[in-house]
Amino acid sequence: MAIERCQRCVENPACNNQVVKECLPVPYFGDITRPHLKIVTIGLNPALNEFKVAGVAKNHTQRLAILADYNVNARADLHDSNVADAKARRDKYFTDPERNWHPYFEKMENVVNRVNPSWSYFCGTAAHLDLVACATEDRWGDITSDVQTLLIGNCREHFLHSLSKLTNGTVLLFDGSRVMQEMQNLGFAVERQPPQLINLRQGAAKDMGWIGKLVLGDKEFPFRGWSSYVSHLSAVWRFDLAFWLRGTFPKPE
Repeated sequence: MAIERCQRCVENPACNNQVVKECLPVPYFGDITRPHLKIVTIGLNPALNEFKVAGVAKNHTQRLAILADYNVNARADLHDSNVADAKARRDKYFTDPERNWHPYFEKMENVVNRVNPSWSYFCGTAAHLDLVACATEDRWGDITSDVQTLLIGNCREHFLHSLSKLTNGTVLLFDGSRVMQEMQNLGFAVERQPPQLINLRQGAAKDMGWIGKLVLGDKEFPFRGWSSYVSHLSAVWRFDLAFWLRGTFPKPE
């Protein structure tokens, strides 16, 4: 079943009506099948303001797909052409000259491009996956832990499907400790070095960094992870994160 038609959380009352059914699921941002893709950042779920602000849908050119775009009331009623259009809009999220990126991606681009100047969402060498493909009414941090776990579990099959499309050797960057935790719960081999201390936020709880590799079938994905979320880091702290990340990769010859 195409993820755009997925109703698992919409039809489950235990999800506490968190999922915004009008907004089509977004398993990834950017084209994850491009041959020159080098890295994929991994976060929690799409922000609701990718679609609407104060309950009102944003201009068509400034948002991803919603049910009203296709004159249907339920995801199950989407036609194949609707699904193809929604996917095309995701694929060109970073390259469409008419749309603005969400501030999250502006911050993440600042980090990954400092690590390696050839890594860029805009250039198609970077893309983004989310553990949960649906936007939620509340911010992720305001959702109860039970509902968070349910949302992640319901979306796991779709997430693994997206992950399996990546080219062998694609570098994965885990944004935040919850992402790191869930990536270890996916059921495939994880090789991880002891965590490292990253001095990002002076006076705050110590930030940790992880280095390792995921093995999915015949594919291996080197990964890096960090405990804080990029959206919570100031420009200076993002610079410090990039500095740590750059030091974990071999220097180019």
